[in-house]
Amino acid sequence: MEINRRIHVLSVLFVLVLTLPGFPQGRRTRGAQPARGVSSVDVPPATFVGLVQIVDKGSLTLQEEDSNTLRFVCSRKTHYFDGDKKIKLADIKTGDRVSVETKRFPDGELEAINVRVEHPKNPKPADSKPS
Repeated sequence: MEINRRIHVLSVLFVLVLTLPGFPQGRRTRGAQPARGVSSVDVPPATFVGLVQIVDKGSLTLQEEDSNTLRFVCSRKTHYFDGDKKIKLADIKTGDRVSVETKRFPDGELEAINVRVEHPKNPKPADSKPS
């Protein structure tokens, strides 16, 4: 009888110790986020500038000035601009200089968010000063 009572008291104490706040039980601490393999931090979009090499329905391939070739996935969420004017992907032609704002898919592919046609800037006319 005495042994059963001691086992019962020890069992109750054990359960009480496990339920104390701050005792590690494998619970998440306040504010902790579950690990999912991808950071939940918002990463600002990266911008790439170069010449359009290939344009098709679902992608845009760009060659940067340092000869890197990048492929961007275009979706229904992708917006296209020529200055302030909204255009369609079909309006962008091979050889156009564009800037592409992107974000990275979990699998590493780059998704085009905003594609802007870049026009050459006109140099300022030289001031003609009389000599």
